[in-house]
Amino acid sequence: MDKLPAELILHIALFLDAQDVVLLRLISKYFLKITRDNGLWKELCLNDSHFEAARRRREFIAASPTPVQEPRALELQPGIARAAGCSADVETTIRNALPKKPRATVRAMANWDPAYLGKKVDWYNEYIARHAPLSVSWLQQPFNDSNGAREKLESRGLGLFEDGREHMVVAPLEDGSVCLWNVGADDKAPDDRDGRIMTRSRPGLLSVNGPGGSTWQSLTKSRAKMTSTGVVECVSIDKIRNKAYFAVQSGLNEVDLSTLQISAYDRYPSSISALSEATHPIPLTVGTTLSLHIHDPRLGNNGRASSYTYFSERVDFKGNIASNPSLQNDFHRINSGDNSQIDYTTLFAPAPLSILHLNPSSTIYVAGRFPSILTYDRRFFPKLISTIHSGARLCSITSLPTPNHQTLAAAGEYNGKGSLELYPIAPTSISDSSPNNSTNTQLTRNRTSASSSKLLSLAPHGTRLVFSDGDGQLKWVERDGSTLVRRWNINTYSTSPDDPITTGGMFNNDLNEGDVVRKLLPVSFKERSEVLLWTGEKIGVLGFRKDPRFSFGKNVEEEMGSMDGVDERDYGRMMRTALERQADEVRFVRGLGLRD
Repeated sequence: MDKLPAELILHIALFLDAQDVVLLRLISKYFLKITRDNGLWKELCLNDSHFEAARRRREFIAASPTPVQEPRALELQPGIARAAGCSADVETTIRNALPKKPRATVRAMANWDPAYLGKKVDWYNEYIARHAPLSVSWLQQPFNDSNGAREKLESRGLGLFEDGREHMVVAPLEDGSVCLWNVGADDKAPDDRDGRIMTRSRPGLLSVNGPGGSTWQSLTKSRAKMTSTGVVECVSIDKIRNKAYFAVQSGLNEVDLSTLQISAYDRYPSSISALSEATHPIPLTVGTTLSLHIHDPRLGNNGRASSYTYFSERVDFKGNIASNPSLQNDFHRINSGDNSQIDYTTLFAPAPLSILHLNPSSTIYVAGRFPSILTYDRRFFPKLISTIHSGARLCSITSLPTPNHQTLAAAGEYNGKGSLELYPIAPTSISDSSPNNSTNTQLTRNRTSASSSKLLSLAPHGTRLVFSDGDGQLKWVERDGSTLVRRWNINTYSTSPDDPITTGGMFNNDLNEGDVVRKLLPVSFKERSEVLLWTGEKIGVLGFRKDPRFSFGKNVEEEMGSMDGVDERDYGRMMRTALERQADEVRFVRGLGLRD
């Protein structure tokens, strides 16, 4: 069979299901090479997509009767002629006599194709991400030993650090420590280290009082000092400098990931609500509830005298302001209107929730609890360049590279329902940027089928977009923002993986009722793609496989030593189940007694 022409094998493969094509790879190395053909898997992705299923339904309703012979069978004739030893002229004659591929099929491929210019797509892995079963692997639970008892510690954020081929999750914990987990490496089979804690800093490293502001005493006091303010974008990783930035209320901590020690600290006039991506040498953009700041770590905390500068009890006082204006802090400048320092701008609407750097340009996009996306240019900061009106409350923005322009994708809430919005951003000069340019007229807003609840997080994933909502759902859509690819719920799994549009997962014995995914962070390995999930309390890895890649949940009770370690959440789940059963019994016996 190794002597069969490659095109004949590919034509035969198109008649098979994807599972059968995978089995065909096991015949020989020759078949393995052919059946990994990118064009083959691209066509399989189209054929098994809901976009194509809808087109076929429309075509079936309106089209004429199907011809007797399948057109794809006719396409096999040139390959058969070649295998039979026919001359090239005979093969050419047969090929020219074949009917051309239907225009509808060619048009469907052109309309559906989610790949963009200059981006190579591995369609085999893309098919896996679209149709394979889903399973979640939870990272090893960190604990704290307090008074002889082991108590779970919750994660307060999520970041991803890549050190060569190694991928590590970085997160602050509720006791003020910084924890690193190993989640795997490229070109390496899974091992026992995956999902385990690699290292962890001392408790109390991160505190609302800054480094050295207080000493570690107990878990209860630490929780009071390392409080959760509901900030999702509170972690930013600089892979080049091996640094991580953590926002704790109004303090920005720069932590060296090699030593897990604070290397710099900066205090802002109000609580930090969002951090941009940290990409050296581009300065970090810091959003607070009242202002927007440019933080350049190369300037040593923006020119301040010390990396550990603390405010007095009167935050509007710092040294002799009258004699030395350079000592005026941000709070004083915001109230006084002094714009001599240009490292910040005052926001007229509170609480930015997501900040995007559109690389390689100097454009900064800011979204939050205000009806417009704000546009700044770092070269002209703090001048507001333009706004893009949305009308929704947006909590997550990202960019999608597309031919000839960038697409700004935003997720949030509009009138109580989820809103997924796409804004094409044309490459214009800074002088052409205005609220009335073309970026405000060419847009897509999905406010009907995205979700019945608020969208929480959004990220590009392969050729698709993935977002989470307030019901615990994760949904993958095509880049048109509306065509659903598949969905999955973090709280429930389906026992059947055959319907990827429903859930596409397997049953999980460790259900977490009421969980939502507050942040999504795709991680790409050479041969696979996964998604990091942060629920606000713990972190998991969503993989496209039948079984979890690692699991530590089965030994939780053994690690804690007794049932006394079960947290309030587990107890609440058991009580909720008991009350639901009692309510079912009440409804069942209602009306069974004698009537008057």
